[in-house]
Amino acid sequence: MRGGIVFTSLDLDEALFMKAWALSANKTKKGLVEEALKMYVQLHEQAAVRSLRGKLVWQADLDAIREERGAGSR
Repeated sequence: MRGGIVFTSLDLDEALFMKAWALSANKTKKGLVEEALKMYVQLHEQAAVRSLRGKLVWQADLDAIREERGAGSR
């Protein structure tokens, strides 16, 4: 769902919310909640990528790629 609006009422731990708000650059409660949701999603996406560690096999010639890009010619 992109661009949709979800109306909700939240019962949050006030001390936790105020601490998070103090740490955030957001000026609105909505902005803080959106920032927290984005971070939550990002952490879970990163975990999914980390789960691939050691499972992927590199099949290219790194030296050839570097040579094509001119890397290492400093």
